[in-house]
Parts: sequence; C-alpha cells; structure tokens
Amino acid sequence: MEKKIYIVEDEPLIADTIAHALHKEAYTVCGIADNAKEALYDIEELQPDLILLDINIIGDITGIMLAEKINAKFNIPFIFLTSLSDKDTLDKVKQTNPSGFLSKPFNEAGLRSNIEISLFKHEQLQEEKNLINNTFFIKNKGELIKIDKTAIQYLEAYDNYTKLICEKKEYLLSFTLKTMCEKLKDKNFIRIHRTYLVNVNKIDSLFEGYVFINHKKLPIGKSYKKDLMNSISLL
Repeated sequence: MEKKIYIVEDEPLIADTIAHALHKEAYTVCGIADNAKEALYDIEELQPDLILLDINIIGDITGIMLAEKINAKFNIPFIFLTSLSDKDTLDKVKQTNPSGFLSKPFNEAGLRSNIEISLFKHEQLQEEKNLINNTFFIKNKGELIKIDKTAIQYLEAYDNYTKLICEKKEYLLSFTLKTMCEKLKDKNFIRIHRTYLVNVNKIDSLFEGYVFINHKKLPIGKSYKKDLMNSISLL
C-alpha cells in the first residue's frame, strides 16, 4: 500500500526537491504547504501517513508549534527538517517527540531511511496499542480475569446485569448493557436490540430479522437494523 506523505516547507525549491525524491521512492506526496494554517487544514482533510516538517516556516506559527498542534489533534508521525541544530532548538524539538530529525542539507538516502524507520516505528506502536486495547479485566468471584475482546461473541442484558458470552465461557457482569456499550467503545460491537450487543466479527449469518452467532438466534430490533447493516461488508 502506497504511503501518503505531506510536506511543510516554505522554500519552494527544497519542497520540489523533496517531492521529486519521494516520487522516486514510490511514496505519494499528498500535499505541500508553506505555512501552518494551510497545513493543519490539509492534514485533517488528507490524513497523511507521515509529515515532513520544516522548523522555520512563514507565519506566526513555527514548525515546532505546528508539531505540538499535530500531536494534540492527530495520530500522525512527523520528521523535522531544519538547518538549525543549536541546543535550544534541539531541546524544543525533543519536547514534541518527533519520529525523526534531518539537518539540511540532507541526501536522498538519509531522507529515505528516516521515513522508513519512522513509518515502521509508528506501525509497531499502533500494533502494541491495539494489543493493549483488545483486552480488559473483569471481576468474577473475587478473581480478576483477563478478557480478549476478539473472543467475545455477544453481550445480553439481564435485569441490571449483563451476560458476557465468550467462545468458551460466559460471565455475569454487574453493569447494565448500556454501560457496557460505553465501556467497550469499539466499532466491532454493535447494538442490534435493546437486549443484545454483538461482535460483528462473530456473526455467521443474518436471516429474516435475526442474527446467528454460533447457532444462537438473536433478534434484530427495527431501530438498530440500519446501524447493523452499515457495520458489515456486503458484496
């Protein structure tokens, strides 16, 4: 899959040189800006995989200030490009936790290696976060048990409790189904009925107003059908 890279550089010749080098390496340059305001708008719209960011750019917002805004608003790695390497600049740069740092003038090999390492590190970090976010602990008779979200088939409302149905076992939780929806906050879990919240990845089939999961027949409420159908891939 081609990676999209956005360039923030206020020297047109350098920006064009970087873009040419990226094209040679089969990266897609999805946009170029010479100021922070334009860059922020484009980054939100284009959602690049990586940003190459000059520290000294035109306007009131410096590259370091822009980096802080990127960190606050997006989950996108960035590499600083700069001709400055004094201690004060480096101290400010370190506070923004960049994925890389390239001093001008730089060569294509240095640019390529910085990009490849930055993209790799970011992907690894995302995988680690996903692994962490895919598990949680529940209390069961005084014991804390780790639950893997991917093993959950569905949740069923049971008075003021919720039954958690996994592939090999089920648990009774002291939360309402509504509370569990809020706690899970996962796009793979869809409410199909006031009584049921299902893991869409566990659905075997849908037929005549019912969802089938491991031979269990669960009704689909009329007000939930649209969200359910939008959550599945239909060829």
